[in-house]
Amino acid sequence: MEILRHLDVRSPSSPGSVATLGNFDGLHLGHQALVRNAVEDARRLGARSVVLTFEPHPLKILAPARAPKLLLSHKDKMELLQSLDVDVVVMQKFDAAFASVPARDFVARVLVERLRIKKIWVGRDLRFGQGRKGSVDDLLQWGCEDGFDVGIVEPILLGGVRVSSSVVRQLVEEGRVDEATPMLGRYHLVSGRVVSGERRGRELGFPTANISSRTEVLPLDGIYATLFQCGAKRYFSASSIGTNPTFGDGPRTVESFLMDFDGDLYGEAVKVYFVKRIRAEKKFASVDELVAQMREDVTRARAIFDESGLRTGGAG
Repeated sequence: MEILRHLDVRSPSSPGSVATLGNFDGLHLGHQALVRNAVEDARRLGARSVVLTFEPHPLKILAPARAPKLLLSHKDKMELLQSLDVDVVVMQKFDAAFASVPARDFVARVLVERLRIKKIWVGRDLRFGQGRKGSVDDLLQWGCEDGFDVGIVEPILLGGVRVSSSVVRQLVEEGRVDEATPMLGRYHLVSGRVVSGERRGRELGFPTANISSRTEVLPLDGIYATLFQCGAKRYFSASSIGTNPTFGDGPRTVESFLMDFDGDLYGEAVKVYFVKRIRAEKKFASVDELVAQMREDVTRARAIFDESGLRTGGAG
């Protein structure tokens, strides 16, 4: 997969493309539908599939106070797009100058001149261009004038709820990670690097990997059944997010206890996939009470893996 930064520097080397555009935070089911349609049509038309996304998130420029925390780090988003067989990702710089480009000029200069689109896939409620004045109806009209087709993905509903990044973000931040999973088509992940911690877990018989997260959206503080990935290997795990109140409130941390594992992970790049919340974080009266609860947490995590069928085939 080719990654280009800013179309004013270089355009994809292609006789034509099928594109989709948006921020794609979380790459939920709606985003995946857009990307898969672009990839399939590009193959059919002998063109390159292009995902046009923006950095930073447009709201950080247009309305910083309302800019959301991101569900995916840049690296994780690129890896997921690559797994969908995208040919080119364009990371377009979004600044005040770009935000001031009228919608018609954006279509002519970026989509037609630079990307040479044969078709573009968009969501029904797309708004773009200066003042967000451009709409899907405008795209349909300009497509007729400029010689490209427009494909439209309708909103996806699950249980009567519309799939969106904002809904997924809310579910994760409320600890309802198992409800976010169907909308994402995967488990919410937190990625980062294993760093040195207080080493209390090892002293208590539950050595943990302390993760310096590069993911902005963390689940609500508590204990979770998780899958822990290091390289190509996945392990069943129980993970804690919080401030370790039994030992006096400290910084907020992400820590994972890997089941049936004995090794050194310091410095490794890892991912933690959140399957289900077990309980809220709690301050215990004694270390013995904490250790007894940790044993129960691991037992409950194993049961969750059994209930979900994960232990049948192994963590991977």
